[in-house]
Amino acid sequence: MRRLLALLLASLMLLATAACGNDNGSAKADVDMGQKIDGLSVSGSFGAEPKVKVSSAVKADKPQTQVVSKGDGNPVVANKKAMFNIFLAKGADGKKLYSSTDQGTPSQVAMNEKEFFKVIIDSLVGKPQGSRVAIAATVKDVWGSAGAPQLKLKPTDTVLFVIDVLSVEPKDVLPGPKGTKVAAPADAPKVKESGDKVTGIDFSKAPKKAPSKLQVIPLVQGDGPAAKAGRLVTFNYYGAVWGSNKPFDSSFSRGAPVPFGVGVKGLIPAWDKVIPGLKQGSRVLIIAPPGDAYGAQAQSGIPANSTLTFVVDVLGVDS
Repeated sequence: MRRLLALLLASLMLLATAACGNDNGSAKADVDMGQKIDGLSVSGSFGAEPKVKVSSAVKADKPQTQVVSKGDGNPVVANKKAMFNIFLAKGADGKKLYSSTDQGTPSQVAMNEKEFFKVIIDSLVGKPQGSRVAIAATVKDVWGSAGAPQLKLKPTDTVLFVIDVLSVEPKDVLPGPKGTKVAAPADAPKVKESGDKVTGIDFSKAPKKAPSKLQVIPLVQGDGPAAKAGRLVTFNYYGAVWGSNKPFDSSFSRGAPVPFGVGVKGLIPAWDKVIPGLKQGSRVLIIAPPGDAYGAQAQSGIPANSTLTFVVDVLGVDS
């Protein structure tokens, strides 16, 4: 994790307190636009780093929320994942303290207090995808009475957040692949299944030498909406090093699919290249040579310069 990202997110996430008890209903409702934060002006394009100006020092005795611009997507839901760009500034003068756009990878966080702060959760839950939200709060309200010495801020100082809600966890998630089955090439690795659950990959009829180019082999052609770059997609997946009879990771064994942002440099290059455009309900076999996987960097269960093989079910998309 990059140094600046670690600085802010470690303090944002790891110092959060007990988990909240909000319910996770996701029905759309009227959006609470909050109130104008005195002294603050926010401009610039959604998704890009905002331009923040403070005409007079912002002082927040209690947390304040202002919807700068309202999106029209599904709302952020308590206890579900959201993906957003986050900008942090001093309330006294608007000086930037952190911006996720500097890192090139948005934040992806479940909206509960085990992963994030109540002040921000309360401000974001219910806001539609596509919204830009400004928050003013004291350091104490965000980090607690210890303050944020790593940011050289006192507990009584006011901080400003400007958050662009880029994507929310898909609401409509299939239990398994759904669509038209497609015959794979005879020499492709074979998927072992139990119902819709992937239990292994059989390489016995596949070449001993791993392919040198990125391949995506359709197994089920879905007929739902297409996954989009820059959005959260819910998957089941099984991953193995080419030729191995054991997985290095599998969501199937954990019993539940998982949402990830695609096309935002949070996954290996193969997934960012292949997943956008796949339709909900699809199952694909992805063969990722080292250059589209982890390259010369070894990972847990993955030797350096490995070609990886994935079975991926696209079960939900934030369209």
